[in-house]
Amino acid sequence: MKRIVIFILCITAVVFGDRLPAQSDLLFSNSMRTAAIYNPALIENNGFINLQLLSRQQWIGFPDAPTAYQLSGDYFFGSHNMGLKANIISQTTGKEVTRRFVIDYIYRVYFTDDIFINFGLGAGIYQRNILYSKLVYYEGNEPLIRPDESYIRPDFEFGLQLTASAFDIGYAVNHLGEINRDPSISRTPLHHHVYGTYLLTLQDEYKLRAGMSYHQQGKVNYLQLDAQAFLGVLQAGIGWRHLDAFIIKAGIQATPQLEVHYSYDIGINKMANFNSGTHEVLLVLRLQKGGRTYLSPRYLDY
Repeated sequence: MKRIVIFILCITAVVFGDRLPAQSDLLFSNSMRTAAIYNPALIENNGFINLQLLSRQQWIGFPDAPTAYQLSGDYFFGSHNMGLKANIISQTTGKEVTRRFVIDYIYRVYFTDDIFINFGLGAGIYQRNILYSKLVYYEGNEPLIRPDESYIRPDFEFGLQLTASAFDIGYAVNHLGEINRDPSISRTPLHHHVYGTYLLTLQDEYKLRAGMSYHQQGKVNYLQLDAQAFLGVLQAGIGWRHLDAFIIKAGIQATPQLEVHYSYDIGINKMANFNSGTHEVLLVLRLQKGGRTYLSPRYLDY
């Protein structure tokens, strides 16, 4: 069955050509740590240069399954209420590769010490490669008679994040360069994200956080629910992504400068019969830059 599915995808690529829909961005499972990937307004104000490295291997055991790698770095200038962030994402799905590089500017407005809003605006480039030469027919070794294609376009994004005591609410939209344009093989549709979280402090080292997020890109819609417990340096959580997967999450803050997070997706759709789940590993590294060193399990520190 797996081979039949791949064969159908290959034939579809030949028959429909430029009418193929644009590729969708992958969603990440550890949403309470990875929202900063799609929201340019999210940044930590902790006196460190914050680095993040992520690897996602989706549908293990399924040929040409989606994979994604992400690297970002940011720093918040507290005395100026502003920050900068650079984000690189590489995503592969079958014989299609997309890469995205964006630099974000963030500005913070305080209403009180516990209530503030971040505005983020980003600009960069988006590249999409379609490797037709690597597609082959199921029963033969003949490559598809079509040259590889590559598209490079400017890319823009906008986001905001409101923090009010224990609540965080955010909105972001990616690929603003494609407003009022129909999705195509060279254009990626707008990607909208809306989310909210609540952090409950039980004791100094024991906290619970619940969150909900909604993501919409073209005809693809996902609702995700999350719950996470902070037990000293250890973290554990569960999640549910609409029509897709149950998620198990764990993490450890090995030192004040190093965090490691892992999540595993248990599929609940038809694809679950043809793979052994999805693995995601996230590494967070903080480099000393002077200033404050307050760290918290929230999206943003203040």
